[in-house]
Amino acid sequence: MNSKGKVMNDEDGMEKKNKELDKTYVYGRWGPYQTLQFGFVLFHVWSTGFQLLIGVFIAYRPGYQCAASENRSHTNTSIYTVYEKCQIKTFHNHTNSLQLMSVEGCSNGYQYTLPKENTIVTEFDLVCGDANLAELLQTLVMAGQLVGAASASSLSDRIGRKTVHLGSNLLTLIFGISTAFAPDYTTLAILKFILGVLQQGMVMSGSVIALELFPEKSRFWYRLCVSLAWPTGLIIMSGIAYLLQNYSWRYLQITLSCFSVLSLIQYWVQDESLRWLTVNGKTREIEKVLKKVAKWNKSNVTELKENVQRKMKALKVNDIEETQLEKGQGETTLKVEKYSILTILQNKSVLLISVLLCFTWVTNTLTYFGLTLTATSLAGNRFLNFFFMSSVEYISWVLEFIMLRRFGRRTATIFFHSITGTALAIATVLKYFSDGDETFMKMSVIATFVGKMSVRGSFSVLFLFTPELFPTNLRNVGIGMCSTFSRIGAMIAPFAGTLARQTPWAPGTIFSSMCFAVTLIALYLPETRGMDLLQTLEEVKLWYAENSGLRLRKGRKKENLKSELTIVPVEEEKFIS
Repeated sequence: MNSKGKVMNDEDGMEKKNKELDKTYVYGRWGPYQTLQFGFVLFHVWSTGFQLLIGVFIAYRPGYQCAASENRSHTNTSIYTVYEKCQIKTFHNHTNSLQLMSVEGCSNGYQYTLPKENTIVTEFDLVCGDANLAELLQTLVMAGQLVGAASASSLSDRIGRKTVHLGSNLLTLIFGISTAFAPDYTTLAILKFILGVLQQGMVMSGSVIALELFPEKSRFWYRLCVSLAWPTGLIIMSGIAYLLQNYSWRYLQITLSCFSVLSLIQYWVQDESLRWLTVNGKTREIEKVLKKVAKWNKSNVTELKENVQRKMKALKVNDIEETQLEKGQGETTLKVEKYSILTILQNKSVLLISVLLCFTWVTNTLTYFGLTLTATSLAGNRFLNFFFMSSVEYISWVLEFIMLRRFGRRTATIFFHSITGTALAIATVLKYFSDGDETFMKMSVIATFVGKMSVRGSFSVLFLFTPELFPTNLRNVGIGMCSTFSRIGAMIAPFAGTLARQTPWAPGTIFSSMCFAVTLIALYLPETRGMDLLQTLEEVKLWYAENSGLRLRKGRKKENLKSELTIVPVEEEKFIS
């Protein structure tokens, strides 16, 4: 009897413990609600990857030459015509020599190794003098990302993450399908630019929504899941492109754009970030979200409200009375601290960290996209090459898991950039001195794949590391600014192949040099492992002062930070978990 009663008490105690709220976590505890919200955002990672890198397939440049003219025939057997890529040459055959009679352009168009409507390049004849127009399309997508990163991130901090994410996703569906019906190059270029803006709108808002769903102790899982979803999406894209390779590029554009069809139900499924609502004092929306969280996670809604109230009071969001949220009263006019890009420029410590992060982002985008966009130009099957180039990113996932779990964000950043710089330097040397040797060329390709694997790992870490370095109402502005500057590298990346054809050693040398520079820069950045997301600028400035610089320190302990912060009483709230 006693034994049975003891077992029952133990089980009740365990169940009660599992239902206890984590007062440092705005959602109380992890449950099915966050899993659904995160899964919904995670699916849209595929849509962002498709719109960004679809050009690898629809703008593929096959073999070509000038098309033969039906009227060009010679009765004189000593005269014959040679059809080259961009010229038609006519020769007169003398006894022991050839005499060039004339050179003219491809007046009758071009003949391709693929059907005319198969790619954008073949349909619009983007070869010879117009060859750079194909790369320009990808550059316009990146330029759109620059605009999107600059505008969407600020909007996301001001009007909400959900609004920007939903709007960007819905418009991606509309403009993505519209692109498939572009009648000419100019229309196509405009639509590609717009899709670049929308793609970045989804990335910026989606990454912050997902980040703010997680508590500190398990926040690195957010990036690990995205790190799995991204290459999986690229592999799916390569498979769909392979199945549609004999059809017009327009079918592939429509098929991949239809992955955004979930935007039609996104309004009812996805909720606004509770962290954003709390910091901005949106009491009416908080009431709705907390009811849904309590229902899905089987939590006590009253306890959840009390948890949020403590955070709102601690952040000095307003002098809200406890009964306000409990009674579900309408939204009040609150005095909320608002930040912008000027906030970064006016604070030296924040500005310095931001500049270092911007250079790191430029390095990552230039290297990653420079390697990815040239994947189909490697010898062999272009679909298989892209498949392998995407698959190596799974290896980076394993390494990223180990690094984030054991060593932290800054150490992972240094590790991945060191590997990338070394691998690309080796690949460049092997290719330069190969002199046609097949073994050297294969080794160079393998080293390039290693570089692609590691730069993907560093890219993934940056998406976690960067927003952790900014306060809540500056978080989207911070990551948006870094992403905006990174578009400089992304806009240059499409021309890496052109540079390689002229100076084979140049791209690898540039990529590896910049990666080695980042390994030194990262030593100055503060480690965020073990730190909760900081909410105010005052917290961040104090934290920077203690942790940035070449000190090789770990993150500060929560009791040390709280003892110096005057913006929140210790007994009311624990910021650091």
